[in-house]
Amino acid sequence: MKLLQTMACMLALCALTLCGSVLPAAAAAKEVKLLFPEPYSSASSYAEGQAVGVYYGALDFNMQNHPALRGKYKMRWVGDVVKSPADAINAVATGAGQFTYTLPQFIEQFDSDWRVITAPGVFKDMAHFLRAMNTPAWRAKQEKLAETKGFRILKWTNAIGHFWIWTKNGPADSLAAMKNQKIRYSGQQSYANAFKALGLVGVALPYTEVVSALQTNMIEGLTNDIFGYTYFDLPRQTKYMLPVPLGFCPQALVVNRQWWDALPENERKAMEFVIAATDVHQYFEDEEQRILKWWDENPDTVLVKMTPEARAEWEAALRQATDEFVKGVDPALMEAIRNTAG
Repeated sequence: MKLLQTMACMLALCALTLCGSVLPAAAAAKEVKLLFPEPYSSASSYAEGQAVGVYYGALDFNMQNHPALRGKYKMRWVGDVVKSPADAINAVATGAGQFTYTLPQFIEQFDSDWRVITAPGVFKDMAHFLRAMNTPAWRAKQEKLAETKGFRILKWTNAIGHFWIWTKNGPADSLAAMKNQKIRYSGQQSYANAFKALGLVGVALPYTEVVSALQTNMIEGLTNDIFGYTYFDLPRQTKYMLPVPLGFCPQALVVNRQWWDALPENERKAMEFVIAATDVHQYFEDEEQRILKWWDENPDTVLVKMTPEARAEWEAALRQATDEFVKGVDPALMEAIRNTAG
């Protein structure tokens, strides 16, 4: 009798094991790629990477824990495939990744009207910019990118501040003192026009080549957002910082439109919530002012002092360059900018 009971138990156990082996396995989480030109270990040293990292962390946590997302998606920072922000946005537009960041100068390749954003003097600050982006004219402009170019702007997350000019050659306190200096920029036409008006020689270079170009005297200075000063070691490379901002540069989180629009509504809303609730732009505005103060007070760096006449001459040249540059931009877009200036 005991033998029969033992055999029955063994058969039951085998049956349970066999049944368990044919149950369908849980679906593997789908990988969601955030494309960036560098690994986070280096991207975390400057504003673009820091801001994107905060949103990446928030999305990653939400995907791991939100009931609508848990087990379905797995975020991955991909920092070894694309070589530039321009490459990243093209890759996301074609579906090679889901998320990336971008700046207006990299949207210019898809629609030249976007060149106006970084032109000197157009936007005062992030608040003005966000008001303009919320007008019907600019909302339609952003939606057109989604419909025709393959990527959607989810949020203008922050500004990487104003762009400033640094040089290794002082005193740099007037147009005459800066004349014919070779200054690096990232290639946007608005800065090329501004440099011409200021009497500078613009040299378009990717940011990865800046330090070597300074060290070999290929360039004498650069324009960049203020947060890149540690990445490029500017206190050692370029002692002089000009006090007149060249332009304003907001940053956006973008997504592949086809992937985003195909998400089930409850999943998309769960992601929209965490993107909307995350906020970093005030931190970067405050940090820009702190760095300016530090550069002025640091004994090894110089925040250049211009006479009122020299500054007026500089600003007049920038205004003239911008007035010429924005000709041909959709008048409705320019009107929206003027009407939201506050």
